[in-house]
Amino acid sequence: MNDMLICIDCAMLHANADTSGIDSPEREAEVLAGLNKHPFIIVGDGWGFSNHPCDACGSRLAGDRYTATLP
Repeated sequence: MNDMLICIDCAMLHANADTSGIDSPEREAEVLAGLNKHPFIIVGDGWGFSNHPCDACGSRLAGDRYTATLP
């Protein structure tokens, strides 16, 4: 298994199929592109506030990161 750190936008998409919290069409497209690269992420616990790039969509926006696993 591969461990990843993902942003809140990707966590919400993978866990709940929800992009309603994304307020920009460009950002939504970026998150959906991450889903195309990694369609089967299992979202885990919160990791903490970070500017570590999201391993799913690549965003460097600072915010909470969540652990995730590719099965």
